Amino acid sequence: MKKSFVISLLFLVVFAIMCACAPNDKPPFDGSTAPPALSGTFVSEYGTLTFNGDGRTVSANVPDYFTGEGTYVFLFRNEEFRYDKAETFRITIDGQNYSFLINRGLTDGETFVFDLTGSGEGVAFRRTD
Repeated sequence: MKKSFVISLLFLVVFAIMCACAPNDKPPFDGSTAPPALSGTFVSEYGTLTFNGDGRTVSANVPDYFTGEGTYVFLFRNEEFRYDKAETFRITIDGQNYSFLINRGLTDGETFVFDLTGSGEGVAFRRTD
């Protein structure tokens, strides 16, 4: 066999393997409509988060982690996404970003669950109003 043919064949095999092993970077989608933006006060044993209902601003009082007025975003693979299907919650207060993994399937308009402590276990913030 010619050397160029073998190299081409090897390239095609490696390319096919890489394509087959590529991670599924598509966001989870089940055909449902996106939920409304979070609004109201959510409370946990660590503090409170008050979402203004505009999908952007939040007032946080979680003393051991962050406190103040800021903005937030929900992300899937570093792109903005709806909160009930996202994998990351990022809040920005005074120019400082804080990112947390979300417990999908447990987060909805009444309960917001994310890994606040970094322990791998979700902390539930429940809506009070």
